[in-house]
Amino acid sequence: MKLLYKIPLEEASHTNQRDARRSQLAEAGVLGESAVVEQVSSGAADLTLEGQWRTGTWHAELFATELQELANSTIEATPLFRKNGTIAEAGYYEVENANVEPAHANAQDVYAWELGLKKKGTTRESYRQLAINRRQVDHDFGSDLTALVGVPAAARKVQWYNPTDGTRSPASASETRSAEFADVEMYDLDAGETAVGSDATLIYEIDYGDERWPDCRVYDTLGEAEKYVENADGRVRVWESVFDPAHDPEGNVILDTGRLRLELDEANGTLSAERWDATNTVWSSVSLSKPSTTDLYDVDLTAIGMVRVVAQLTFDVDGTLYALDAILERGGEDVLWHIPENESGPIPQDLIDWLSPIAATTIVDPQATKTLASRNEVRR
Repeated sequence: MKLLYKIPLEEASHTNQRDARRSQLAEAGVLGESAVVEQVSSGAADLTLEGQWRTGTWHAELFATELQELANSTIEATPLFRKNGTIAEAGYYEVENANVEPAHANAQDVYAWELGLKKKGTTRESYRQLAINRRQVDHDFGSDLTALVGVPAAARKVQWYNPTDGTRSPASASETRSAEFADVEMYDLDAGETAVGSDATLIYEIDYGDERWPDCRVYDTLGEAEKYVENADGRVRVWESVFDPAHDPEGNVILDTGRLRLELDEANGTLSAERWDATNTVWSSVSLSKPSTTDLYDVDLTAIGMVRVVAQLTFDVDGTLYALDAILERGGEDVLWHIPENESGPIPQDLIDWLSPIAATTIVDPQATKTLASRNEVRR
């Protein structure tokens, strides 16, 4: 089965293997009947795929929406690969165009799709890169200057790299954090700047199939309390993955770093949080005390990336509206709050009391972006 980042593109020749793979598909997607994928054309730079999801109304619509949003998003260099195997077309691609629609005018149980992909590179041509654009944020939860960025523990040859002068240095993680699907190793940006200078980035090798597990996630719960349900197909995901900030939620919005989940319940004016308990492999609730005079008023997704997501949250604090940016990063254990440019501090005390248990004390935002670094450019 092929996957484009987190979206499964199951091939007809593999449908007889779906039962054996069911336990492996908990996060990549859900299983139903069969899906058909046909490679139409490929070239040195471009690839066109088309197919159908025949997974029933619920899941076909779920996949269709997710694929269309990925096509409309700003996420670039997404991996295309085969689960438990290899394909000649494996590499990093940008979605140039996508056409997704029901295969039949009067039915929603089968969706036909066609993808046009532009090739950005391969693991042999490029390193994965965390580009850094360090800045200082404004909040009242502390003044720590720690600057950590997360890299999958499955990564190899992790290096600090200065793209300005080509300087490289081996990178050592300062700590390892166990997240829901994969461990994340945290690297200290100050150590990188000491090693290669102020333009430090991180580059590393990683298998295509290991990329998605530790990345940030945004979900629309679609009104479902739990992310997975048990049915005839086994344990399947029912929350919808969100890739486009313009998404119009049908349920609560979930921001997920793998270590911290922030659930935003605009309809009921509240938010809740959970942290991943690696010992017991469960999500555990964080105790938050919501003030009686303060409500979550509005949720505005502003940026959805592979390693960083941002939402501007507006609160009604005793009749006065107050906005804060919520920044969550891969492997992050807390929310980095920021007073937006057109908002004024200090943060109301009721908000400080409510949000403190999940607030990061650092005032450094690395603004990491997952990109590619050409080996031609890195090569000395």
